[in-house]
Amino acid sequence: CEQCCEAEGSVQCMSCTGVHAWCGPCAVKAHRNLPFHKVQRWNGTHYQPTSLMELGFLWHIGHGGDPCPQNWSD
Repeated sequence: CEQCCEAEGSVQCMSCTGVHAWCGPCAVKAHRNLPFHKVQRWNGTHYQPTSLMELGFLWHIGHGGDPCPQNWSD
């Protein structure tokens, strides 16, 4: 992974410019504000389409992309 250098860079983005190789968590972090980008994951023989959601992306609306600071579960 080009970001954390700790995991295999098995995810690439077809929408980003340049060649990138991220692990799943770093791909999600890199796309925090780019939720509609098209990503692919290496399956051992070829890249296959996946989604940021399948990689664990959760899109927070408002609060600058961060989870709401108000704890509504109380």
